Amino acid sequence: MTAFLLTSIVLFIIWLAILLFSNETRREQVIMSVVGLVLSPAVLVIVAEDYRQLVSDTASVVGIEDLIFAFSLFGIAAVIYQVLIGKHAHKLRKGRYEMEHVGHWIAHLVLVLGIWAFASLLFIHVFEISSINALIVGGLLVGIYIIADRHDLMMNALLSGLFLAALVFMTEQIFFVRLFPVDAAGFWQLDAAATFLIGGVPLQELIWAATVGFAIGPLYEWLRRIELK
Repeated sequence: MTAFLLTSIVLFIIWLAILLFSNETRREQVIMSVVGLVLSPAVLVIVAEDYRQLVSDTASVVGIEDLIFAFSLFGIAAVIYQVLIGKHAHKLRKGRYEMEHVGHWIAHLVLVLGIWAFASLLFIHVFEISSINALIVGGLLVGIYIIADRHDLMMNALLSGLFLAALVFMTEQIFFVRLFPVDAAGFWQLDAAATFLIGGVPLQELIWAATVGFAIGPLYEWLRRIELK
């Protein structure tokens, strides 16, 4: 059992509690969790060399703890605003925001996430910025585009980002940094990251979590043409 696995399990328990007690958001939570699970290997490989210590001399390793963490993080990000604020989803009126065919919105989902990945790789290889910062910028661009198209989702994006960053900070600080300080330092390659720490957690880690909430929080509602009241 790796040190970070405990953090992932705690996050999954929170995910499971939300799934059990919030009937209305279950479908959205599961769908976006699967999205996070599919994306996590690519994201982790991108940040492995200069942020997370996941690459050995022979092969890159994505552990079960990383998959659990990504699965839980994306699912929580998608519904945390509705759960904590008590918002309910409603179909938008017919017209511009009419409910799309399932295949149509899945295609849009792939397109949006593809743009996020492309923008991140562009910033890494063209502008030579660190991988974690490139992923953050790419996510911010996605979130900003969603808000520009749907102004009613602004609070969803902003508060989802804030809530998720706070949740990640509490779980990683309590169940990772405090219990396994040596493992945490090696996991994040803190000397190489050269980042500011908040309670032992890199600021970039919290900004990344906030970005996931900012982009993923309103994504399902935007794709399915749903408003929150």
